[in-house]
Amino acid sequence: MINIEIKPLAVLRKQKDLTQQGLADMIKVSRKKIYRWEHGCSSPVAIEKEKLCLIFHMTESELIQALELNKEVKLKKPHVIAFRVTDNLYEKIETNAKKTNMKMSSYVSETYDGGTVVVIEGLKDFMKELSKSGTNLNQLTTLCNMGKIIAPDLKSIKDTINDIYIKLNRFITSHDG
Repeated sequence: MINIEIKPLAVLRKQKDLTQQGLADMIKVSRKKIYRWEHGCSSPVAIEKEKLCLIFHMTESELIQALELNKEVKLKKPHVIAFRVTDNLYEKIETNAKKTNMKMSSYVSETYDGGTVVVIEGLKDFMKELSKSGTNLNQLTTLCNMGKIIAPDLKSIKDTINDIYIKLNRFITSHDG
């Protein structure tokens, strides 16, 4: 069984390069609603949870855990640290932060706190393609539910996507350490 790290909704959204408005548009809700979910002020209803699960490729129980993290972990950080660095070190931090698609402060915090930031070349493009496949399946499901098409047999597609997902997780796990 694959052990998947559960992350807060805001982190999941940012990993997909989505703004709050972009995610809101995909789910057909307001940006304010996304903000409330990310800060633990409210929770999505069943149909919204289904859409979030499809977008983030996770089960409902994983989504619920991610939403619970929003309530437990306050994203506010009460302390500010400012320090000077050489031009060379600044450029190095800036380059690495850009590679990881993180703000410089987030990159420094993550790596200093013992975290490791791994950049896998080509992963972003791969994830976009996988996301497009998921979107296509979601559109087919919607058309089936509307009665516009007869339900096609999607077992082979589901198995293929599941295999890709498993291989991707193994690949990521092998590059973590």
